[in-house]
Amino acid sequence: MPATRSFHYPPLDAASLRAGCCLTSIGTLTYHPREPYPQAGHPKDFEFQWARGRKLPDFALVLILSGRGEWEAVRGRRQRVAAGDAFFLVPGGWHRYRPDPATGWTESWVCVQGPSVHSLASSGLLPGHGLHLRGAVPRGVPEKMERLRREVAGKSGTNLPSWGLRALTLILDCFEPSTPMARPASPAASAADTALQFIRDHAHRPIRVRDVATGCGLERRTLERRFRRAGLPSVGRSIILERIHRSEMLLAETGMQVKEVAYACGFGSPQRMIYDFRRVRGTTPGRLRSRKTV
Repeated sequence: MPATRSFHYPPLDAASLRAGCCLTSIGTLTYHPREPYPQAGHPKDFEFQWARGRKLPDFALVLILSGRGEWEAVRGRRQRVAAGDAFFLVPGGWHRYRPDPATGWTESWVCVQGPSVHSLASSGLLPGHGLHLRGAVPRGVPEKMERLRREVAGKSGTNLPSWGLRALTLILDCFEPSTPMARPASPAASAADTALQFIRDHAHRPIRVRDVATGCGLERRTLERRFRRAGLPSVGRSIILERIHRSEMLLAETGMQVKEVAYACGFGSPQRMIYDFRRVRGTTPGRLRSRKTV
């Protein structure tokens, strides 16, 4: 019986690629025992032979839904693969994988490309190298991937902006951070740490010092005192510093306009962002971006 053919490579124009994140491939293939691997019919940059391996141009998530096989991302370090495992692939990362001839396997995948995905990788929110994820696929991801595949199959010749975002969400679901272990701390440090985390979580919103204090279950004066004991800037200045840090990152790494950055980082207006930049950095966002692009 031949392998089930169900894969798609949606068209991709320059405007779509510039938008941030685009779906470049999605599919499901079932390989029965002793069936040749991989199946022909893919674009040239997606095909590969086991002896040579492959380097993809895109980010990819590959799920192994049944069967078993082997995977290798570093020559000489072959790993066994079982149902429930997944591979994360990055552009230019050498790899190879194949099903066990005795069992075959069923694989499903999504591939994405675009500046948003590269930004996630460069910031550390996505790995910068290929990974073998052992039994780490969250519940529901295969079903969501299949629903997306069916939708793509039903709209041949197009590439909806939502498809890339949905595919990226499936990838990110496999890298959700685990809950950090609590560590002992002094009351002052503990309150300050909690407040700083609240600021990091909510700096994109119009929060003020009283909002941080309420979020930490403390009086405003008590929280300010805890910050002084921990050797930190004031709560209000900490909010501004977090917003400036975020805006500097966006100004340096994206093409967002100053106005867009101001709203995305919680300043409320471009004028407020410029004012805070002048007070804290001694320059304006526009001049800062010009210096970093020279």
